[in-house]
Amino acid sequence: MQYIDPRWVWTVAIVVSGLGLSWLIGYLGRTLNEGRFRWQQTLRGWLGVAPGKELGELGWLFLAVQLLLWPLAAWKLLQVWGLSEIGESLREHLTRGGLHIGSVQIVPAQLLLGLFWFALLFTFTRRLKRKIELDWLPKTHVEPSTRDSVATLFGYATFVVAAIVGLSVAGLDFSKLAIVAGALSVGIGFGLQNIVNNFVSGLIILFERPVRTGDYITVNGNEGFVRRIRIRSTEIETVGRESIVVPNSDLLSNAVANLNLRDNVGRINVAVGVAYGSDTRRVRELLLEVASRHEVTIKAGELPDVPGPQVLFTNFGDSSLDFELRVFIHFVERRFIVASDLRFGIDDSFRRNGISIPFPQRDLWLKQVPAPIMDAADQALPGEASSGDRA
Repeated sequence: MQYIDPRWVWTVAIVVSGLGLSWLIGYLGRTLNEGRFRWQQTLRGWLGVAPGKELGELGWLFLAVQLLLWPLAAWKLLQVWGLSEIGESLREHLTRGGLHIGSVQIVPAQLLLGLFWFALLFTFTRRLKRKIELDWLPKTHVEPSTRDSVATLFGYATFVVAAIVGLSVAGLDFSKLAIVAGALSVGIGFGLQNIVNNFVSGLIILFERPVRTGDYITVNGNEGFVRRIRIRSTEIETVGRESIVVPNSDLLSNAVANLNLRDNVGRINVAVGVAYGSDTRRVRELLLEVASRHEVTIKAGELPDVPGPQVLFTNFGDSSLDFELRVFIHFVERRFIVASDLRFGIDDSFRRNGISIPFPQRDLWLKQVPAPIMDAADQALPGEASSGDRA
């Protein structure tokens, strides 16, 4: 029987084990992002990851594990082949010596461990943020917008903590941060003013809360519901379900109409014109009747400091008597639907009561008609009397 060197056996075992572990890590990463198995779906729910969404930090976590795996396999192979000195030198180089770029020392093992700890802590804080937002804060009975602000600030604070821990493990000398701060100040002076402005504006919005999640606002000609407030921008969803990303600085520097900052009550105005000769008192009664029948409108005395429906006789128009129906409603975000309902009701009510809504009319008076035009008219109408007879 031919003798087999045990070193080859160990080499094959280490390489196969490394390849198997590398494949297993990649497989777990792909299936966890997909949520293929039940335990993975449970873990994704525990971490607060929406269905179909990938875990961004998962790739960095598995990359750090992969990069730690193969240097460890190489060090073990060197020991198997009796190259312990080279293996120890490699280990020393990867874990302590590293690379020197000027006065900066970069240790690969520390960088990978820092990346690993950052990804791990960030994944854990995601779960903690979800727990605070969905389980703990609702028990305090505070407003949903306040809960969103607290959860958002907690998420950014824990991200900073995870980054500091990762950088500390990676071996960053924080005493040299003054150089980094100086470089950042130069960058801000040359082109990052907008980013910093939006960042500071986001902090002001989260603390001062002039705009909250769920508010219906109008800014820069765009209106819709505030769905999410981030540090840099705010996401607005229009009634057409379009998402508009508005920089936070626009919300502070421009005029913003917040339709439900204090409450959901708002007013709508419906203009209507009736024909001359109509009974204006009857028109007023019909408009008030239509407004009182709608379930969303606020009736007189229903809420303090909120008047009931009002009808104003606004003008004697060119073709109509102009009225305006003013009503307050409970849900201002439904003002377009309520205004449409009121117009349908006004049209039905006017038809039943014989009140007409005129179209624009003009009376044309001719003081003198040129003779060629009159002759042409006589020829076109031979059966009519001549122009002289009409005169």
